[in-house]
Amino acid sequence: MKTLTAGQWRDLGTRLFAAAGAPEQDAAIVASELVDASLMGLDSHGITRFIHYMDEIRIGRLKPGAPITIVRETPTTAIVDCGLNFGPVSAIKMVDIVCAKAEKYHLALAISRHCHHVSRLGAYVQKIAERGLFGFGTANSSKHGHFVVPWGGCDGRLATNPLAYAVPSADGHPVVLDMSTAMIAEGKIRVLLHQGKPMPPGCVLDGEGRPTTDPKAFYGPPRGTILPFGGELGYKGFGLSLLVELLSSTLEGEAVTDEFTYMNGLALLAINPDAFCGKARFAELVRELSQYVTSSRPAEEAEKSLCRANTISAPRRSGSGRESAWPMRRGG
Repeated sequence: MKTLTAGQWRDLGTRLFAAAGAPEQDAAIVASELVDASLMGLDSHGITRFIHYMDEIRIGRLKPGAPITIVRETPTTAIVDCGLNFGPVSAIKMVDIVCAKAEKYHLALAISRHCHHVSRLGAYVQKIAERGLFGFGTANSSKHGHFVVPWGGCDGRLATNPLAYAVPSADGHPVVLDMSTAMIAEGKIRVLLHQGKPMPPGCVLDGEGRPTTDPKAFYGPPRGTILPFGGELGYKGFGLSLLVELLSSTLEGEAVTDEFTYMNGLALLAINPDAFCGKARFAELVRELSQYVTSSRPAEEAEKSLCRANTISAPRRSGSGRESAWPMRRGG
């Protein structure tokens, strides 16, 4: 099996997207974000998207180099038309917008129009936190991505609707949460399908509304559905998913539609701690809070689970600190 380093994957992605019409800088941004997602163990939002994005360009639903413009704004808000440019390029532009506004007015919210797939949502709130601000983000999907059932329902009415936040810390490592409000992301189901592995139980229903762990049963036909996060308490995940829907597109004025007008509706919020206790004090308090929380003695079973989770999701780097080689896989 041929292997590629992360740097080689970035170069491959950059050349691939540039050949499809993206400006060199945009192509590099997209490739870097996708490779970083895979390095964090999130292949569903990583290099597997090389093929997906190229297919979207081919059919005209992704438009490299399209203008990204503010179509409406106030001192603290903005509606950003992304023109179906690459989602990561659009999201980084929105990061710049909310950070600039929050530095001046302490609070800023930007919501997208015509935004393509943004990949890892946590990347953008982390970029906000790295500028000393509190970042919060949500991302929904138009009707084509409504795989998730509402609490008590059996028909898909919402997307997997992730939310994320990040806060700066005085130790230089922002605290980041990036989570789906569904039991599993559709992209992860696709990865398991290609790997020939089953899904975790309690996440998915087949096209007849029956529980299944077979990724093929999800894709059908008929297509299955995904359950909201929380298991028997899934109304909590459903409630958060509805919040994501309201903030990511409804507030901007986007109605539920059968037409493909966007892939992710993105909302990014930046809060400037200088309006409260100050950036330095806030970052120090976050560091202290992190140390206090992580000082808790781990339960035996929890420690085993954390070890397994870290094995799966930690960045893949060699002991020397260099990025390890990545296998080149066929079939996405």
